Amino acid sequence: MCEIDLNALSPIDVCLWLDFYGQLLTDRTREVLELHFGDDLSLAEIAADLGITRQAVHDRIRQGVGNLVGYESKLGLAKRFCVQKECITQAIQAIEAGRADQAREKLLQLNGLL
Repeated sequence: MCEIDLNALSPIDVCLWLDFYGQLLTDRTREVLELHFGDDLSLAEIAADLGITRQAVHDRIRQGVGNLVGYESKLGLAKRFCVQKECITQAIQAIEAGRADQAREKLLQLNGLL
């Protein structure tokens, strides 16, 4: 889930970016992206719900995703979050397997990321 490829966006990537950067978008753009990527509504369904054209929905999605990609490219908060989450997962697995040195190494790595 957390491996983010800017060239092959998934709805999961967009939803994660919305969590981090959604408040930087206009209310309408954020709403359109949440309906499309979060609620899996089609452009026609969103257009009918919001009383706008399908073209307007399409334009909002392109603009909004472009903005989210730009924010992530510059700030990298979602990628950093994913790296931290992976370090925690690996540390827990090492603890459960009785590998304290490996767990300590992962926790030190995580501490360096914070």
